[in-house]
Amino acid sequence: MTGTEIIHEGGCRCGAVRYRMVGRHTYSGICHCSDCRRATGGAYVPWFGSDPSNFSVTEGKISEYESSPGTWRGFCRTCGSPLTFRGEGWNDVAITIASLDDQNAITPESNVYLKERLHWVTFNEDMRNYDGFPE
Repeated sequence: MTGTEIIHEGGCRCGAVRYRMVGRHTYSGICHCSDCRRATGGAYVPWFGSDPSNFSVTEGKISEYESSPGTWRGFCRTCGSPLTFRGEGWNDVAITIASLDDQNAITPESNVYLKERLHWVTFNEDMRNYDGFPE
């Protein structure tokens, strides 16, 4: 490390799992799909992406659940905090912004799966907005 690299750290609610991401994130966005809602209990989920080589678990272990064929949701086995989302053939790993120590460190830049959003959720029209997942 040169001392000028960006470092983001975070973890689960109970502290059993800790992670570090070094470098710039690959994307940041808010997902409105029903699968993310059910997995987290939230109305939507803010995510940011990391190159897998820049992401490491520094304490504990992320447990995973194959939520659909070829995709896995990572969480803390102790407290259940949602942490990651990854898929076969993906170039990055998604990490929940809410699991960052500094939850204001990364600002979402887009909304995805707006076709599935709850009718009572308002969103920022000035962001990049997609009915599904952008190509």
